[in-house]
Amino acid sequence: MFWLAWKTLYHEKGRFLVTIVGITFSAILVLTEVGIYLGMMRSATDIIRHSDADIWIASKNIQSFDFANAFPESRKNRVGSLTDVLWAEPLVLTWGFLKLADGGQEQVQIVGFNPDKGIGGPWSMIAGSPSDVKGGRYMILDRTSEQRLGSLKQGSIWELSQSRFRLVGVSQDIRSFTTAPVLFMSYAQAQDLPIGWIKPGLTSYILAKLKDKTKKNDVAASLRTLLKDNDVMTSEEFVMRTVKYWTIQTGIGMSFFLTAVLGLIIGGAIVGQTIYANTVQHMKEYGTLKAMGAKNEDIYKAIFSQALINAAAGYALGTAVMALMRPSIEAAGVPLYLSPLLISVVFIIIGMSCIFSAYFSVRKIKTLDPVMVFRG
Repeated sequence: MFWLAWKTLYHEKGRFLVTIVGITFSAILVLTEVGIYLGMMRSATDIIRHSDADIWIASKNIQSFDFANAFPESRKNRVGSLTDVLWAEPLVLTWGFLKLADGGQEQVQIVGFNPDKGIGGPWSMIAGSPSDVKGGRYMILDRTSEQRLGSLKQGSIWELSQSRFRLVGVSQDIRSFTTAPVLFMSYAQAQDLPIGWIKPGLTSYILAKLKDKTKKNDVAASLRTLLKDNDVMTSEEFVMRTVKYWTIQTGIGMSFFLTAVLGLIIGGAIVGQTIYANTVQHMKEYGTLKAMGAKNEDIYKAIFSQALINAAAGYALGTAVMALMRPSIEAAGVPLYLSPLLISVVFIIIGMSCIFSAYFSVRKIKTLDPVMVFRG
């Protein structure tokens, strides 16, 4: 029946080609929307996931990682005093303006971390080391921000909120969801910046590493009792809270979802229309098969095979196009996440959409009377 499905499609080369093109665009649309959404969510939670912390302590009712408020740094001592805590480190998150070479300025997201420990600092470097920010007005910028900031030359001097900083390192593929360039510096320097609400004695987060990860929920519960004026979350809970905020509360997730569904509907409609037209055109041939003893199930297999052939051919072409487009998309500063698992899952969804669309042709065959073959 697979061979019959292929011969039927091949017989109508023009119609088959149009269908493949439709599925290709559908696959590109779905992969782009899902890939960009996942890429943005990964960017929004990158620092959380790479910090190696099991528990995050933040200001009360925080909505996402990017919107932190200050609280006393001294609460780190309460966290570190628990016997299950291996270490506790503060982290500063604030915002500032970086002066550009042409006289303009660009808002940046500033992360202040302890360079002796590296907790919360950059994890992928192409020049310099995270510890290089120690002991002065030194900073690290990410290479993905070159499009907005200009050339990032190690050793160059930059003006940040009226203070001069030396660029001592360049990280790689570290973005924020807000698209503002991420700037790393030492925790002490971040507290001394004359901007925002951060000052010595205050912090944005306290990160804790446990001796036994399996106790994270129990330790988090104890810390919630101890720190009633703070939100205490496991790293997984903080990731989910950040994703939920950007996905649901801002409406961004729904826009990506609707566009992806539209792509599926377009692809399914094209396949359904093509297969239905093929089925109607070859009704006598199918009737002949039934008159010769073929069961409905056998013809169903042929029709569903047509749907899968269309889906597989169009999706393969769409995936190839996405692979070629990916470097250009990411070079434009758009995070795009594509993995073998994602590609497989999207193919299954598109394949099911195409099979569902072919159901209308199956219904046509179900009511087909083989006697029609013998009617003059």
